[in-house]
Amino acid sequence: MGASDRFSRTISKDKIGGTANWELRPLAGGTRGPGSAPLSARASEASREKSGYEAGQAQGYADAMRNVQQARAADLQRLEGLLAQLQGRFDELCVRGADCLLDLALDIAAQVLRREVQTQREVILPVVREALAMVIDSHAHPTVRLAPLDFELVREALQPDSRYHGCRFLADPAIQPGGCRVESPQGEVDATVATRWRRVVQTLGSSAAPPEVAIDSPPTDSAAPPGQQ
Repeated sequence: MGASDRFSRTISKDKIGGTANWELRPLAGGTRGPGSAPLSARASEASREKSGYEAGQAQGYADAMRNVQQARAADLQRLEGLLAQLQGRFDELCVRGADCLLDLALDIAAQVLRREVQTQREVILPVVREALAMVIDSHAHPTVRLAPLDFELVREALQPDSRYHGCRFLADPAIQPGGCRVESPQGEVDATVATRWRRVVQTLGSSAAPPEVAIDSPPTDSAAPPGQQ
């Protein structure tokens, strides 16, 4: 008998003993194989992993934001320090610039004053009139001290005016051209160039020395005798 005949022959019913029907059943709640986990445990583990990931992400974001804020605060502090230094430097430059500008203005004023006194000799007249107006009255006999080079000019210009008939004009070498000093019983008026200059520059916060005014030649052929009225 061949192998094919052995597996293909029919077995009669009377030769088969008792039998039972076998049925395929689902394995719900059945045994688990080695290394496998219940679905609920795996879901719980996945949830924990997700929660941990989200917590780590939130913590990382918070740390990054804190680092950014700290770096920004440090940059802002450095910027404020730099601005303070720049402001201090700017203020220093402004002060230096103002001082240089004041020095330049005073230098120009001194040059103008010297030129006016040297070329426009009549500028002395309003100075004398203003000084006399402070002390003169009907009974006063003020003494007006003038630079020898201004003496004749002032005397010739003011003596014909009846308001100055009581004035005594004196040539004083100590007086610089362009100024005068008036003396009376009421007091003294110092209208010299040096004093007027100091009053002006003091209002500007400066202590610049008054300019030296020199005139090379007298306005007349002969110097007027000192002490003459």
